Amino acid sequence: MGRPVFLGKAYINWCEKCNVPLIGDSCAVHGKEGVFRLNITPPGDLRFAFDRDIELIRYVFGEHYGVDAGELFDGKIVLLNKTPGEDDAYEIILDGYVFGWLRFDPLELRWKPGLKVEGAIALWKRFGNSIRKWIIVDDGAIEPILSGSNLLPVGIIEAEPSIRRNDDVILVSEGGEVIATGIAKKDYEGLAAGERGTGVKVRRQKSVNYREGRRATIEDVLRANSIELEKKVDEARRFMRKIATRYSDLPIAVAFSGGKDSLAVLGLALEEFGEEFTVFFNNTGIEFPETLEYVEELRKELEPKGIKFIVANAGDAFWRAIHVFSPPGRDYRWCCKVTKLGPITMAIKENYPEGVLMFVGQRKYESIKRFKQPRVWKNPWVPNETGASPIFHWRALEVWLYIFSRKLRYNPLYEDRLDRIGCFLCPSASLAEIYTLKEEKPELWGKWESELRRWQRRFDMPDEWITYGFWRWKKLSKGEKAIARELGVEIPEERSWEPVKVRISGREEGYTVEFNTVLNKKRLLEVAPILGEVSVEGDVVKAGDVEFLTGTRVAKAPTEEEAVEAYHLLKRAYECVGCGVCVGKCPENALNIDGRSRKIVVDYDLCTHCRECMDVCPLLKIKNPEEGSQL
Repeated sequence: MGRPVFLGKAYINWCEKCNVPLIGDSCAVHGKEGVFRLNITPPGDLRFAFDRDIELIRYVFGEHYGVDAGELFDGKIVLLNKTPGEDDAYEIILDGYVFGWLRFDPLELRWKPGLKVEGAIALWKRFGNSIRKWIIVDDGAIEPILSGSNLLPVGIIEAEPSIRRNDDVILVSEGGEVIATGIAKKDYEGLAAGERGTGVKVRRQKSVNYREGRRATIEDVLRANSIELEKKVDEARRFMRKIATRYSDLPIAVAFSGGKDSLAVLGLALEEFGEEFTVFFNNTGIEFPETLEYVEELRKELEPKGIKFIVANAGDAFWRAIHVFSPPGRDYRWCCKVTKLGPITMAIKENYPEGVLMFVGQRKYESIKRFKQPRVWKNPWVPNETGASPIFHWRALEVWLYIFSRKLRYNPLYEDRLDRIGCFLCPSASLAEIYTLKEEKPELWGKWESELRRWQRRFDMPDEWITYGFWRWKKLSKGEKAIARELGVEIPEERSWEPVKVRISGREEGYTVEFNTVLNKKRLLEVAPILGEVSVEGDVVKAGDVEFLTGTRVAKAPTEEEAVEAYHLLKRAYECVGCGVCVGKCPENALNIDGRSRKIVVDYDLCTHCRECMDVCPLLKIKNPEEGSQL
């Protein structure tokens, strides 16, 4: 899953009297009385559990423990804390303690539950031995267990018969007191028979903080956090005011994605700037239908107020581009350039040629990359945008509190167990998110799966390439290689797809560039100025120092560097998908996207052959061909 964001020890404050989480160190109702700190797993980007999340918890815990754990959550505020792991995992928090967790198993492709001692106490108090997965421990084994030892079968008095190896289990004393939780290392039969070896790998837990809290509502949470939330809001608005003043020569805009973070920024902008800003929405062409409906409703609400609403529409760019690039991957994010950065660059250029100050809903808790990014930045892919994040330091919990406090209408997909709103086929999605998509939106998954099946056949991949999400990498990560080994399937370490291929040969006296396709004179002339001054003699098109022999598969170049540039130019000529990233980058406005072919064309009068457009083209963000490389 990549390196998690680590911002030091993570915790949440809790008001025992209100029985709600606090974003500060005091409660607006009771002050600091009854406020305590609960340590949680970093980075601590907590959020509220929606009804469908609770349904999932009830199902997974019910399937494992045989009882309805959801009874404990009725009328309570429940938080989910996303934690690092092989795939998605969430700590479940209520009543000021960590109840347990849900973890998606990337091998078994299903959610699995786990309990902290507090959660086990809550279940045992409510259901007793009518639950499953319990083990009664000999009193003589309790002290060693609490001192850090694992449980041997000899220390077991009785065990519940459904226990299987690697099950999460509850350890209970002969007197009926929960003492620990752990992982069974043997089936029930082995435990009952006293087989040699470890019976249960016991979890180490330094302290137990079980408590039963009063019922609480989201209104109670808002009341308790009202003072601290407004401090957050005031700081964010001051930041926006300061940055808007610093860049007073740029018009103000908000990048709205349809997700919670950009909604919070939109709300802040409405509070701070009134109607004097523009909203940009990037329709990637692979959005959830619900997101498009939600954004359209919002547009109809904002435009009558005088707020300009601009849609940067990628159209079918993704579905055209996939034939050139192959499926995107976490290490091969061409999709972002083609469906996001290109369209937004062109939309900004068309509406605000001098650039724009864009307030964006980025937060440091989301990824290492965003954590390291400054709060104000320039994106090299979108040179006409200055980005700034007013909620950079906010946790998801604070974002949701702001949304609830202002009664902002949020994307309904959040209530369908979709934790992150964006492109429905994002390669950065976890397996848990992919399987949630399959369950909640089968028609969308079916469309994407059909496309993946075509590439599976083209790459000669096994079914597991799709089933276990290996398609999400161009070059497999160490973790994915380990999963493939454990599954016993062979997945090529790296997949490759290049429609335009090349072989470069030669020495200092000159280089020959041989392509796998015939050079088309008309198309070549549309882009040739990028390399230099253009001249034509018969079928020979000379661009700078490179000669293209149109009607053949050959070009001539004086140096290896220019030979590689000739290859790059032809890739751009033939494989261009019209994303527009280069259009925004060109300092002379010499590039345009042809309305008919949807490929770049160069204005001979404006192009200065600076080749800056070569630096940003997604097609060229691949390894250069080596001398003697095969067609």
